[in-house]
Amino acid sequence: MRQCMEEQEIDHMKRQAGRLAAVCTLTMLLLCVSCTYRNPAAGEMPAERVQEEAQSTSGRMEVHFIDVGQGDAALIICDGQTMLFDAGENDKGVFLQFYLMEQGIDHLDYVIGSHPEADHIGGMDVVLLKYDCGKVMLPNLSVETATYADVCDAMAYKDYLNTVPQVGETYALGEAFFTIIAPNREDYGEEVNNYSIGIKLVHGENTFLFTGDAESLAEKDMLDNGICLDADVLKAGHHGSSDASCAEFVEAVSPEYAVISCGKENDYGHPHKETLAALEAAGAKVYRTDEQGSIIAVSDGTDLVWETKAETRWQGVYYVGNKNNRKLHRSTCSSLPKEWNQVIFESKEEAAHAGFTDTCSGCRP
Repeated sequence: MRQCMEEQEIDHMKRQAGRLAAVCTLTMLLLCVSCTYRNPAAGEMPAERVQEEAQSTSGRMEVHFIDVGQGDAALIICDGQTMLFDAGENDKGVFLQFYLMEQGIDHLDYVIGSHPEADHIGGMDVVLLKYDCGKVMLPNLSVETATYADVCDAMAYKDYLNTVPQVGETYALGEAFFTIIAPNREDYGEEVNNYSIGIKLVHGENTFLFTGDAESLAEKDMLDNGICLDADVLKAGHHGSSDASCAEFVEAVSPEYAVISCGKENDYGHPHKETLAALEAAGAKVYRTDEQGSIIAVSDGTDLVWETKAETRWQGVYYVGNKNNRKLHRSTCSSLPKEWNQVIFESKEEAAHAGFTDTCSGCRP
């Protein structure tokens, strides 16, 4: 694969030599190719084995629906294993890092970007640069945006390969497990939302459904793929938009709870009244990040306890890395990079481990 990529790069560069704009485009395309490499078997477990091991669940699982404004980000913690499902907008990268630090996160076993839109993967690049990550999952879709290129660049820098998930695959997360339920087609045309990765997360008797921004067409495909969608908690698709959470889908999921992640007084009018009506008809209790901030569901394998968390700011000492030049600064430096370019570290040792060894000559961290 690597040799093939190198040959493609040389061939492209020969054809585009001397044209700066084309070279820039080539760079993005190469990054996207590396970003969509399929590693089918790594970490995947037979569904029967995973489910058997999860039946005797006695531990604790936390599902954090993080308030990242008009975007999505969820952190799942179970028996010391962790997963980040989406990472909010670019300008939420620093907040997201502080949130993970407050939870004591020092690694991520899974990082899933449901689909390559900025409100879902905007903060993913800085998270990948900061943490050692076990498995990175993105759908098999490349887009020519600066945000997606940043993610691919971070993956290349850390030598992460993309595991393109396949419907029906099951992965262990501590005593929990999750099954891939979407996307169910290789081609949804230009509708990026419908390529969203969907998962069903199971912890004992408690189940959660995440569908990214999948709209009604992709939801109908999930209904037809043979996987039981019944779940206790539905993370409402596309921020509560009326083009998702169609009545047939909500009825099949039959959630007791629903969580909507959207920005306060957002320009899209999310959540739409049609979605709220569908959830009400299903008898679901609705939680909303625009009204309650970050929302946490705690599972013991039988019962669910719900908590909310007000926004806080990290109070400890920290250092700031520039994701573009890998230079390290003190947090008080007058020459800090723009917030969306900041990678936050609790120590110089952590920064060095992530490859940020060059230091600012002004603040001398």
